Amino acid sequence: MTQDRSATRRKPGQRGPSARFLRDTLTAYAYLSPSALLIGVFGIFPLFFTIYVSLFKWRLARGDFAGLDNYVRLLGGNPWYLAATLASVGGIVLAVILFRRRGTRRPLWRALAVVVLAGSLLGLGLSLPSLASQGDKDVFDSLRVTIWYSLCTVPVQLAAGLVLALLLTRRMRGRQAFRVIYLIPYITPTVATAAIFELLFSLRPDSFANQLAGLLGMGPFQWLQESRGIGVLAFGAAPQWAGVVPAYWAGWAQGPSLALASVIIYSWWVFVGYYALIYINGLGAIPRQLYEAAEVDGAGRVRSFFSITIPLLSPTTYFLSLLGVIGTFKAFTQLYVLRSAAASGTVDAVSVSIFFTAFRKSNMGYASAISILLFLTVLGLTVLQRRTSETRVHYGD
Repeated sequence: MTQDRSATRRKPGQRGPSARFLRDTLTAYAYLSPSALLIGVFGIFPLFFTIYVSLFKWRLARGDFAGLDNYVRLLGGNPWYLAATLASVGGIVLAVILFRRRGTRRPLWRALAVVVLAGSLLGLGLSLPSLASQGDKDVFDSLRVTIWYSLCTVPVQLAAGLVLALLLTRRMRGRQAFRVIYLIPYITPTVATAAIFELLFSLRPDSFANQLAGLLGMGPFQWLQESRGIGVLAFGAAPQWAGVVPAYWAGWAQGPSLALASVIIYSWWVFVGYYALIYINGLGAIPRQLYEAAEVDGAGRVRSFFSITIPLLSPTTYFLSLLGVIGTFKAFTQLYVLRSAAASGTVDAVSVSIFFTAFRKSNMGYASAISILLFLTVLGLTVLQRRTSETRVHYGD
């Protein structure tokens, strides 16, 4: 025992485990401090300063303390509508989580999830129109534009990017050149690509888009200046039963306006090449031995695609979908450049509404309150997407 203690006795000048741990910790913080400083100055501080500004009547300079007046103007003065809407959204999230959990496959839990989902959807259908009617109509309309823009953009970009990546990974001549060609709209400045797109989708009868529509027996259309929804353009006026539906949901039933649909097509054109590039990298990381083993077992290309490619691409799909949802809710440049006053605000997303409120109406306090609403919406969608997708992401370990 004495010999063992003498062997482990610290030598003079030798540093113990605590000193080494302290040195490693300080080294780690030294390397992290530049990034932490940048995030703190340009990320965390602006967030708290925005919250601070939203509590004042802030025009060109700080005015009187307003408290929650900006939020009351934004969401209305009746807290019960807001509470009912938030409770309904929380119920939908809970139902989705229950559906995704592996331990709730029993009929009783599944029935409970169905009941919660049905009740939450009914509650949202009744409470959200009331909340929108007492709040700021322009903000709620811009939120609807943002949701339509995200719903119609991200899924198509994911699917088209994957198909394009599969085509560009095949052995063929000029493969690298095609990869660069599809990426050009993404790396080109937005103003330049928007100017080209505006010419292609001009309202002139001889524009490229109207000539293409003429070949299909349609048009000519006003495109970027058309404020009517694509549902109205496709099926005509609203049916008779639309009179019993709240005006808020009747607006949803019309679909995105043709002007917004044109901007959505522009986003497909710009971002599909980028999505394809990320998918190409994901496909390159899948071991070829898995396909060879599947071929030996008699699996065809379709079975290999759904059993190997899709699961092992799930981290890439999760990353792109998360990036796409956040990006579409924050999108500003393409919407602002392609918008037209003739579209009657049907292209004005929340980010555009914040810009007009802050810099054209010079109401910084109210614009900050709208920014906080947008931040909370994006944060909630990110958390929901993470909770619902974490069990479906396979890293191939």
